[in-house]
Amino acid sequence: MNFLNRAYKNVTRRFTKSILLAVTFFLIGNLVILGLGVSQAAENAKLLTRQKMRAVVTYEIDYQEYYNYINTLTDQDEINDAYNNYPRLNKDIALEISKDEDVKTFNYMTTNVVYSQNFTNVPLGNEEMNNMYNTYTDELGNVIEYQSPNIYIFTNIIPNMIEFEEGTNQIVEGRFYNQQEIDSYANVVLVSKELAEVNNLRVGDSITLSTQDLSSIDSNYENFGITKEFLTNEFEIVGIYNTNNDIDPNSQNFKYAQPYESPKNYIYMPLTTLGSIQYEQSIKMEEYYNSMYPSYGDTSVEPQTIDNYLIPHTVVLLIDDPLNVDDFVARNANRLEQYTRLNANNETFKSISKPLDTLSFFANVIVWIVGINAIVIITLVTALTLKTRESEIGVLLSLGVSKVKIVAQLFVELLIVALLGFTLAIGSGSLIAGSVGDKVLQFQQSQEESDDDDYFSYSYNDPTDYFSEVSQEDLFSEYRVSVNPILIAEIYIFGLGVVFIAILIPSVMIMRLSPKQILLSTN
Repeated sequence: MNFLNRAYKNVTRRFTKSILLAVTFFLIGNLVILGLGVSQAAENAKLLTRQKMRAVVTYEIDYQEYYNYINTLTDQDEINDAYNNYPRLNKDIALEISKDEDVKTFNYMTTNVVYSQNFTNVPLGNEEMNNMYNTYTDELGNVIEYQSPNIYIFTNIIPNMIEFEEGTNQIVEGRFYNQQEIDSYANVVLVSKELAEVNNLRVGDSITLSTQDLSSIDSNYENFGITKEFLTNEFEIVGIYNTNNDIDPNSQNFKYAQPYESPKNYIYMPLTTLGSIQYEQSIKMEEYYNSMYPSYGDTSVEPQTIDNYLIPHTVVLLIDDPLNVDDFVARNANRLEQYTRLNANNETFKSISKPLDTLSFFANVIVWIVGINAIVIITLVTALTLKTRESEIGVLLSLGVSKVKIVAQLFVELLIVALLGFTLAIGSGSLIAGSVGDKVLQFQQSQEESDDDDYFSYSYNDPTDYFSEVSQEDLFSEYRVSVNPILIAEIYIFGLGVVFIAILIPSVMIMRLSPKQILLSTN
């Protein structure tokens, strides 16, 4: 009769002891399922939420670090020097990072709001309400109407943008501007389908834009060549696109929204084109201010060059998979200059994940405590049991059964009982874990809640913010405690580990004894 048969018969023969051990493993299994289930649910919720987030990383100025450095300075000259050497994004670094294997495309982007001249913007539907906020009465009682910009310009240094790569925007007619047009500062643009329809525009047509409100241009400006013609530029439409984005008419801020805030009124052009226009106009404006206000000029500041206007407001990189974002940041962080950083929106994600992190921590602590206690209890029970089985062990040893097989028999006995207890625990634990896990999450969530302010404040929706808006509600909606095959495997591995460790001390006791010593001591 081999040790497997002996193990099975010992388990069935000592029925009461086996049942008590099985109940012990059953209780342990329920606690382990609860701990592992809650921890797994928390990690899965974070993983699923992360996968739904836009896989973007911004290369940006680290303002916090920069101003913290300035606050450490006490010498005024050093402070002035720090402000004069304001950190900027490095084009070469941006292009180097963009070549990473995980980058699908990137926006090396400058934006600006401008005025349409020979066409109109797509109406938002809030014009009647908005006109109330665009007029005011001066001291003489004259009603002045403020002309707000109505077109938003987006640029890039490559012939692609994240919106078009992702499919948020789709070209329905024409094409995107090409690299040759970028390099030659060509006056080419893409307009939305709605903007084209409102103005009956086609590919090949021209539109005129101005960077300033032309009604504010007077003779003083014109004397310096700042004429209405100088401030307007004509652009050829090379593409018409359709967009899935739109401004929400049900939002609290809708009545205050300006036309340029609507994605239907976005126009795309090369960064070099906008940069050259801004550079030429800035030169004229600087001459005007230096003449009208002699104290305006600062000879200590280096003269502007066109390169100053080709520096992006932001660089956004689209990564191929949200789960590769952190690896991308870690891989490229050492390429950055001081006071710049790669921002993956992790701080926001960590902030909303705090309740789940706390929950996961305590769940893991429970598993460790249960595991340690289980090992101690099972070890003591097994060691004490050996005292009642010394004669049996002595006989087996005298018959030539190896000590290894005797230890293996004890291990199998415990393993059979543990498998029985953990198997029963899977059924009950699946019911307990779900309800208890939800209750614990609700309690943890209530500790994080804070009262909302009663007053209303207008919040501007920044179209250059490419990060996904994820709330704690979105995160918690993915939290589900369930007993799945992976969790079942972890439970059985846990049980196997407990049995293996618990049998070590009794094994040492058996290995130290000889058949003669055991039989003599029992007599």
